[in-house]
Amino acid sequence: MSDLSRLNLKADIPSVDASEKQKLYQELSSDPAVIRLLKTHNIPEQSLWDNLYTFARWQKEVAPCRGCKSLSQCRQKKKGYHMGLSFEGLLVETLEACNYEREKQQALRHLNQYLVSDLGEEFQECFFDRINYEEEGSAYIRSARAAYQCYLEGKGAYLYGNMGTGKTYLAACASNELAREGKKPVFIHYPSFCDRLARMYYSGEYRREAEMCRFTDLLVIDDIGAEEVTARNRMVLLAILDDRMKNQKMTWFTGNGDFEMLQNHLRYDASGEDIASADRIIERIRILAKPILVEGNDRRIPACDK
Repeated sequence: MSDLSRLNLKADIPSVDASEKQKLYQELSSDPAVIRLLKTHNIPEQSLWDNLYTFARWQKEVAPCRGCKSLSQCRQKKKGYHMGLSFEGLLVETLEACNYEREKQQALRHLNQYLVSDLGEEFQECFFDRINYEEEGSAYIRSARAAYQCYLEGKGAYLYGNMGTGKTYLAACASNELAREGKKPVFIHYPSFCDRLARMYYSGEYRREAEMCRFTDLLVIDDIGAEEVTARNRMVLLAILDDRMKNQKMTWFTGNGDFEMLQNHLRYDASGEDIASADRIIERIRILAKPILVEGNDRRIPACDK
């Protein structure tokens, strides 16, 4: 009797011709990928014999990963993941991240520090040290350096200018830098925050997010001035800024208009004019944040359209 015939013949698919099973075993046991799998996960060779068709399925599932050079080329059903096998006394099927996905997760680990994040995917890996100053105009370089200096000094900034000049990018650099240091930022897109406030106000659910905005290490209020102004929005914003001013918390803003334009925007709601509330909000923003004009071309317009 051969050595193979002495093995435990409990296969994962019963009633299979012995010669067919032995042929499949020989094929799998000589596959470098299978050999590497057994070694990496300390899977005994007996398990290969007992679960030939599971290993064959694994072999087929991971085949599209061979020669893959980036996540953008991924051909798996779930991008960045493939079938995996591990051994815990029994063979266990898992869903395993590929090397590229693991690298991406490592690169985005700082995002776990955010208490609240409205960051778009395109801003998740923005950092000051990744700005290519050789490709930027002098005006934008001045703005970026001024913003970075505010960050280094732990000061707030009010980044304003035309749409698409890179205000949100610089604010994301600041919040990502802080997160990378292990601190807790909040990055809110202010119109979206106001929408959430409207939905959750009467249930009181908004208080948790507002509380985090009050005391987080860094609060970024992105796109202020683009929201629909209401008395409720002004009241909540004023309470947040009041606490941050009293506790000297770093606060950043982005908006299209300067202080005067923002002040005029905040005065009016559906009920009419409230000069006092608008003035009080602007007063706190002036104390919290240094105004920085961000100049440059609209980065949202494709180069071919410019």
